Amino acid sequence: MTSSRRRLLLAAATSLALTVVGAGAAHAAPPPDAPEQIDNGDFSAGVSPWFSFGTGALAVTDGRLCTTVAGGLANPWDAGIGQDGVPLIAGAEYTLGFAVSATPGAAVKAVLQLGSAPYTTYAAVDATATGTAQRVEQTFTVPDDNPNAQLIFQVGGAAEAQTICLDDVSLRGGEPPEPYVPDTGPRVRVNQVGYLPGGPKNATVVTEATTALPWQLRSAAGTVVASGTTTARGVDAASGQNVHTVDFSSYRTPGSGLTLTVDGETSHPFDISGTLYNQLRSDSLQFFYAQRSGIAIDGDLIGDEYARPAGHLGVAPNQGDTNVPCQPGVCDYSLDVRGGWYDAGDHGKYVVNGGIATYQLLNTFERTKTAATAAGGAGLADSTLRVPERGNSVPDILDEARWELEFLLRMQVPAGKPLAGMVHHKIHDQNWTGLPLAPQDDPQPRELHPPSTRPPSTWPPPPPSARACSPRTTRRSRTGAPPRRRRPTARPRPTRRCTPARPTAPAAARTTTATSPTSSTGRRPSCT
Repeated sequence: MTSSRRRLLLAAATSLALTVVGAGAAHAAPPPDAPEQIDNGDFSAGVSPWFSFGTGALAVTDGRLCTTVAGGLANPWDAGIGQDGVPLIAGAEYTLGFAVSATPGAAVKAVLQLGSAPYTTYAAVDATATGTAQRVEQTFTVPDDNPNAQLIFQVGGAAEAQTICLDDVSLRGGEPPEPYVPDTGPRVRVNQVGYLPGGPKNATVVTEATTALPWQLRSAAGTVVASGTTTARGVDAASGQNVHTVDFSSYRTPGSGLTLTVDGETSHPFDISGTLYNQLRSDSLQFFYAQRSGIAIDGDLIGDEYARPAGHLGVAPNQGDTNVPCQPGVCDYSLDVRGGWYDAGDHGKYVVNGGIATYQLLNTFERTKTAATAAGGAGLADSTLRVPERGNSVPDILDEARWELEFLLRMQVPAGKPLAGMVHHKIHDQNWTGLPLAPQDDPQPRELHPPSTRPPSTWPPPPPSARACSPRTTRRSRTGAPPRRRRPTARPRPTRRCTPARPTAPAAARTTTATSPTSSTGRRPSCT
């Protein structure tokens, strides 16, 4: 923002009507060095971490965050711009300030609130915004502690459509966050998965000592079972810490709860066992259940720390996924696209990524069924994973694959619509939400992206058998000279032929994959 524009905003600030929840007593302004609690309030870093609902897409225009709002919305809170994760301290003084404009003009309310039901309001500032940007500031005392409050600018309720712009959003006050000091555990660092009896056994010690130190390996009962001295390694280039190493590979006796003591510090307990990795496959496969959308995650199955209510089943504050429209201009229908897996830490669900992962599950099952050493797939049979479907006489890995497959089927374009039977590329929030945010607390509208015939990258490439045929051409040298004649082989190579593509099946009877180009009928040519 230019200095002249900033002066105009400050001069106009007194013309705005201001109200604050709980106002009445005078409030002292926070000290000049009070910390800033809003991220990217000047929008120099783009839109993130701001989000919106009931509005058009957010965009930064001339250094301001702008969006459009339809006229005729019933309530001010039917459309908003906001940021999550705002820390508040009970009894602390805060000053909320922002520049706002609205064309042709509208009432705007900034609300500091609880980010989920019952949406308790801690403070509110009203502004009558016009086509000229004006500065608003108000100081108040926050009544409650909340490390993850929400700032929302309510911009709905005007009779006419509006273009709303914000700039220089600031919330000063409270206390600066305490410096993050990670808990790295004991200075004696061991492999907490454990060690194989006949394998190498090494540990690292973080210490100021520059000469060798004595070490002791103790059983769970505290008995010393091995001892020796460390090797000083100097400063580790990556961590900047002075380290020693311990090699206790000569101790091969299986046991559990062993500890290593060096320099007055004792490691976390660990095991020496030949069965350490027996659960590796099932533990890694367990990841998919924790990523499920549209189902409550049961702490009795995978641990209370991973339990959560079902996300995106049309229960407020969620706005999906039981009736999701397309992005503007993409389609004229909505789909029930509940289920599937969340892609990562956000709430998007992606057909390409999900399709690849589903194939990997199915391929793992197939390989285990046919491997000579896999006992006919017993390791992936029913009740081998901690999923709610266990005990249904179906291998659990297939239950997990089906959860995503049913979502992929729901992502198909309906019969009778353009591109019927193809699959929408992805579904996710209209705007990014602040992380971390539990799926059931996501307030963003959801939208479908258009169908796609290719993944967004070229990896992994489609297998040769899935690539479309093309006429065989004669290679020429780079200089344009005729190619060298090849010596005939004993067996001539069979001619590769392409037959016409089969007619397209009804949408309900087929699925599609986002891979290589297709024929005009939507089916790949058949190559022999």
